[in-house]
Amino acid sequence: MLALAAALAGCARQRPVAKNPHGAVACVGCHRAGPTPSGRAGVPDVACSARGCHPSGGPDTAHIAMVSFRHAAHPMSANRTVPCAACHTHDAGSTVLKADSSTCALCHFSQLSSPRDSGCATCHPQPRHTTMTSQGVPLSHAMLRQARVPCTRCHYRVVEGDTIVAVARCAACHKAKPPAKLPPADSAHAEHPELSCRSCHAPILHHVVAMSGSIALACLDCHARQHRRRLPADSSQSAKCADCHAGVHAEQQRLMIGLMPGEELKPSLMFMGGVTCRSCHVAPDAPSPRPGTSLKPTSAVCVGCHGNAWNGVLERWDRGYQRRRGWIDAYLRAAEADLGARAPAPALARLAEARGLMAFVQRAKPAHNLAAADQVMRQALRLATEAYALTARTPPPPPELGPEVRPGSCFACHYGIEEARTGKDSTAGRITTHADHLFKAYLPCDACHAAGAVPPGIPDSLWIDTASTTGGPRNRAFIKH
Repeated sequence: MLALAAALAGCARQRPVAKNPHGAVACVGCHRAGPTPSGRAGVPDVACSARGCHPSGGPDTAHIAMVSFRHAAHPMSANRTVPCAACHTHDAGSTVLKADSSTCALCHFSQLSSPRDSGCATCHPQPRHTTMTSQGVPLSHAMLRQARVPCTRCHYRVVEGDTIVAVARCAACHKAKPPAKLPPADSAHAEHPELSCRSCHAPILHHVVAMSGSIALACLDCHARQHRRRLPADSSQSAKCADCHAGVHAEQQRLMIGLMPGEELKPSLMFMGGVTCRSCHVAPDAPSPRPGTSLKPTSAVCVGCHGNAWNGVLERWDRGYQRRRGWIDAYLRAAEADLGARAPAPALARLAEARGLMAFVQRAKPAHNLAAADQVMRQALRLATEAYALTARTPPPPPELGPEVRPGSCFACHYGIEEARTGKDSTAGRITTHADHLFKAYLPCDACHAAGAVPPGIPDSLWIDTASTTGGPRNRAFIKH
């Protein structure tokens, strides 16, 4: 123990002690603007440049937190600069000058509190840091920028406090004759050029105050009731859900945000629209589910936002996914049987990766991001065909999955529509479905469904005017779908 104490003491002696360059400077060396009735005095810029201390006004570039900015002649307006004392202040009784982000937030308050992203780019033009979501998923800000995800989609409140100055604050200096009301801001700033901003304003805190539920899952939004079983006696009152349940929704969160394995960021429409977990998993005004209850969304929740036309859509999405999952699993099983365990390692690696992708989609639930899930399933099929190619064998035709799911496309909403009937075949006398058109005739949706008159060369009986809410049975049947 004595040896350890001696070693630590030696390290302490070797550690350089930061010096305060202003510790030996007399107060009047900086505070030259003359005392006020309260004894406070301003610091003109000439005090900082005197004696050769900061002759050029300090460094050209400065860094605060994650922000780099032009320090020399920091602009306030076209013909005026911010005085040194506005940002560099010290606490009463201390000689250590400091400038932090709360000082920046006071001047940039209107930009920070704006619901638009224009203010963020003022200080964060190229954010490239990677942070972790609540479920431990790494999220690159460079990827978010490339995918044009607005900053306010995740950080929708980043400022705490306001710029309001109480008139009572003036009495701290103007004790003899305190003003009855505050002067206009321009006049007040012009009359106090050498005082720090904090002499009048309370500090504005710039930090993440509120985050999107898709990034920082709030467990209590859905799991508000107590545990079914008693917690251990040694459980801390301040314990968080993630202390025991770390990453339990990582796959769902990854799919919702659009962080696909090996793919570029493809955020879901729900994420971009600000939909939270509770939005879909708990009906409006409904109580939190009982402990241990599995949260399963229903179309009833969809109807609450999208109207009665969405009744049954979510269930059809699930049936459409399960159908395609069965086709892909069968194709992968056949590939594994055909190629065998003696296939080259790269071919087996492709099949293993395809299995991993399908397992990820199953755990993450495709409804969280249909477009991204569709791309992952198609990638699994491509990996299987590549495995055949690596063994110099021709792969069998992969299953047809129908049109790709893209934002704004028909399949973005009508996923699984292949099961819907279209009519009765007059020749064969059987019921036809959309699957005949999608998987056999390879017809695009707009071959039959579009707004307007019938295009030349298409029989009237095959055309459905989607802009019409009246008309024949086919029109009404389409609207019902």
